[in-house]
Amino acid sequence: MQNDALDALVKSLEKENNNSGSPAVQDPAPKEKTKISQIREALAMVNDEGKDTSAPAHSPQHEKLPPLRRSAAPMPELKRANAPQPENRTSAPQSSAKDPAPTGKAAAAPKTAVKEKKRKTEPKYRTAVRRAGGGLLTANGVTPRILAAAVGCALAGTLVVGYLVVAATYRGRFLPNTYINDTKVGGMNAEAAEVALLGNAQTSDLVLTTPKGEKVVFEAKEYGAAYSIPDGSFDEASSETPFAWAAKLFAPSDYSIGYDFTYSEEALRALIQQHDWGDAVSTDACVVRSGDTFEIQPETLGDQFDQDVLVQYIIEQLSVGNCNIQMEDSGCYDSYRATVKAEDLTQELELYNNYANCTITFDFKDRTKVVDSDMIVDWIMLNSDGSVVKDNDGNVIFDHQKMAVFVSQMAAETDTFGKDRQFYATLDGWITVTWDGDKSSTYGWQIDQDATIIQLVDLMRAGESVTVEPVYSIYGYERATDDIGTTYVEVDISAQHLWIYKDNVIVSEHDFVSGTETNPDRRTPRGICKIWAKVRNTVLGTMPVQGYEQPVAYWMPFNWLGCGFHDLARGAYGGNIYMYNGSHGCINLPLSYAKEMYELVDEGMPVIVHD
Repeated sequence: MQNDALDALVKSLEKENNNSGSPAVQDPAPKEKTKISQIREALAMVNDEGKDTSAPAHSPQHEKLPPLRRSAAPMPELKRANAPQPENRTSAPQSSAKDPAPTGKAAAAPKTAVKEKKRKTEPKYRTAVRRAGGGLLTANGVTPRILAAAVGCALAGTLVVGYLVVAATYRGRFLPNTYINDTKVGGMNAEAAEVALLGNAQTSDLVLTTPKGEKVVFEAKEYGAAYSIPDGSFDEASSETPFAWAAKLFAPSDYSIGYDFTYSEEALRALIQQHDWGDAVSTDACVVRSGDTFEIQPETLGDQFDQDVLVQYIIEQLSVGNCNIQMEDSGCYDSYRATVKAEDLTQELELYNNYANCTITFDFKDRTKVVDSDMIVDWIMLNSDGSVVKDNDGNVIFDHQKMAVFVSQMAAETDTFGKDRQFYATLDGWITVTWDGDKSSTYGWQIDQDATIIQLVDLMRAGESVTVEPVYSIYGYERATDDIGTTYVEVDISAQHLWIYKDNVIVSEHDFVSGTETNPDRRTPRGICKIWAKVRNTVLGTMPVQGYEQPVAYWMPFNWLGCGFHDLARGAYGGNIYMYNGSHGCINLPLSYAKEMYELVDEGMPVIVHD
C-alpha cells in the first residue's frame, strides 16, 4: 500500500509537470528535483525490503532518472521502437507475493546490472535516454529530428532519382497522353507513331454516289492511292521536354498533322471513262394529262455528265482525305440538266386545268356551236408518256387534225356561200334561187377554216370561256340560218321590177331595164348577190375592152361580172324592152330613182335576182 501511494505520488508529479506546457528541453527546478529524488529513494527502500536478499543490491544513486519537465504535458514513456522486451534471465529476487508488482516507471528502477549489460550487447535495440539539457538522445547520440531529416532527404533523393529515370525513358519518345490526329502515341517513338497513324489513315476505296443513289466503288489499288507523313510533321509534338512527363499525366496534348496523299490521276481518269454510267438523258419537267385534269411531272436528271469536271472535283476531295464523293456536288451534271423545272410550270398547270373548265361558243345568231372542255382536253396533243406537246416557244400544241374536223363540220352546217336559197318572192311566193356560179352569185357567209383553227387555238391557250364568231372569208348581211333575212333588194327579171325591203317592209320599188335577154353575152345573170360597193360619178366600161364608155352619177355593183345598178336615161322602163334592147347586163334606172336607191341601200345588202 505504501508503494502504491508513493508510485501514485510520482505519477501525479510527473503529470503535473507535463501539463505545465513548458518546453521539453528545460530541466526541472532544483527543489522539485530533490523532492522527487527523495520519493524515489524511499520507494526503492520499500521495494528492497520485499525482495530476496540473495540478489545483488542495486543502489538507487546509480539509476539515471529523466529530469522532470516544467511543462504540464505528460512525460513521454521511453520505449524502443518495435523492440521486444528482453526476458529477465538473471536470478533477480522476485517481489513479495504480498506486495503488488510495481507499475510504471517506478517499477523499472530496480533493474539489475546484469540487465544493463545485456542491453549493451544487443546493438539492434537503441534505448532512448534524456540528455542533461532535457532533449532525447538515441543510443548512438542522434536526435529524432536529425534522424527524420535524414530520412526525408533520402526519400527526396530517391524520388528525384526516380523522376529523372522516368524522364530518361521518354527521350526520343512522345510524352504520355500525347495524341496526333486523335491517335494516342504516348510512349512511342517517331517510327512507331508513323505506323500507328498510317494504320488509322489507310486509304479507303473511292465511293462515287450518283444522283439516283447508286454507288460506284473503285478500290484504292485501282488508282494507286496511298498516304505518307511529310518530314517534320512530328517536330512540334516531339519538342516537349521529357521532364514534363508528370504534368502530361493530367494534361493531354492534341496535335494535328497533314498527310501526303499520292495516287495516279491517269488511272483515276481511266476508271471514270471506262465505267458504264448509263445513257439516260435528262428530261424537262412537263404537264401531263391525268384523267380530265393535268398535273406536273417533275424533271429528271439523266446519266450523262462532264467527266473532266468530275475528275477535278475528285482530286480536290482526295486532297482533304474525302473518299466518299457525291457526284451531284461536283457540278458535273450542270450542263446536262433539264432546262424546265417543276416550279417553272405552276402557271402553265393552272392554265391547262382551266381547259377542263372552259368552253368556247361560236355564235350564229339563231344557233351556236360549242367547243366544251372535254373537246379542248382531247385536242391537246400528248407524248407517249402523257406529257403535253409544246412548240419551240413553249406553247401547247393542239391536234389540228381533230380541230379541222370540227371546224369543217361547223362550216358545212353554217356556211351559206355557194348554196341555193329558199326565198319568198313578192309575186311568186316561195321559190328556189339557185347558186349560179361563183361570179354571178356573191352573197353568203363562208368561214375561213384555217383562220378559225388559229383563232380557236389562241382562245384555248387563253383558257377562258368566251362567245365569239368564227373568222369569215366571205361575209353576208344577216347572220342567221336564213341569211337573206328581212332586209334585201329583190330583182324580178320577168316582171322588170325591183323592191327594196327593210325589216320585211317594202320601202321603195321601181321598174328597170335589165340586160338584153336574147343575147347571152348581155343577159343579166340570176343569182344570190349583194351590193358590194357604192360609187358616185364614175365611168363604166372602156372602149378597148367593152367597146363603150358610160359616165354615171350612181354606181352600185352586185356581182363580180360587172353588173350593178346605175342611172341611164331611157324613154321607158319595164315591160319587154329588155328582150331586145336591154343593157349589157346592168339594171338601168332613172336618175332620180338611182339617187333614191343609192341612199336606201347599204354595202353588203342581199340582192336576189330571179325570174
